[in-house]
Amino acid sequence: MIRIIALFLISLCYWLSACNEPGKKNLLPQLIDCDSAVVMYYHTPGDPRFFNMKKVYEKEFVSLVASAVNKSTIKAKDSCTTQGKIYFYGKAGAVETIYFSRLKDCMTLSFIKTGKKYYSNMNNKIRNTLDELEKKVTVLPGRKE
Repeated sequence: MIRIIALFLISLCYWLSACNEPGKKNLLPQLIDCDSAVVMYYHTPGDPRFFNMKKVYEKEFVSLVASAVNKSTIKAKDSCTTQGKIYFYGKAGAVETIYFSRLKDCMTLSFIKTGKKYYSNMNNKIRNTLDELEKKVTVLPGRKE
């Protein structure tokens, strides 16, 4: 009887922890204190080896992404290919890295915290801003675009 109760309790704990994973909020509160970012656009989605970049000093963009990332997390979308990443900077240097995908069915922002990858939804305003910034990217020396 004790084994059955123990098995039931273990199963219940596992089930509750699995159900609670999506929906975590405010996992990166330090982003709101950042003052700039560097957006890197991969030439080939999923391959960070070659990229173009754009430095961003507009606090509105930093706040917009920070707000979206700190909303409720969603289920993993592992089938979505990362198209780039955003390095956020504060007074102490690099603070956090956020990955993004702008594809229609995969509009996500993601980040890794304590070895686990979390996803949040990307809204159309962030997508449009990323599209506009990409038109202004800095082509790295030695690269012809």
